[in-house]
Amino acid sequence: MKILKKYKVVSLLTIFALASVFAVNSAFAAVGDGGGSTPRPDGGGSTPPPAKIVPLQNPLNNINSIDGLLYKFVDLAIFIGVIIAVFMFFWVGFKFVMARGNETELADAKKWFFYAVIGTAILISSKVIVEVLKNTLTNAGVVKEGQFNQNQ
Repeated sequence: MKILKKYKVVSLLTIFALASVFAVNSAFAAVGDGGGSTPRPDGGGSTPPPAKIVPLQNPLNNINSIDGLLYKFVDLAIFIGVIIAVFMFFWVGFKFVMARGNETELADAKKWFFYAVIGTAILISSKVIVEVLKNTLTNAGVVKEGQFNQNQ
């Protein structure tokens, strides 16, 4: 019975992953100018219209220091981590419900809950951790005082 449950979970995760991949791939379509095809000079059919060039924007355009780069990575980690934490708490709740009073499964669910709370606490305090590391490296003399710029 447990093997069947594991296969259900694995198959659901696989379907979710495949759906995510196909949803992302549909966003990478080429942008045309909408003008249709143009005749070839030699008279042999037509060529497709040239694709419209879309300029790429630099996601790090306003970062001028190591401090700003660290905070940009921490913001990205927080964004991804919050999504994972929400799913983790749903999973832990599911484990508690599926334990149905079984002491070993309840202990396992409590262990997962503990890890989810610890991970969420680290996630919430990640900006404080970066600030403490920055001050520690500066005070220890590993990094020069002016290397970190306070203005992001």
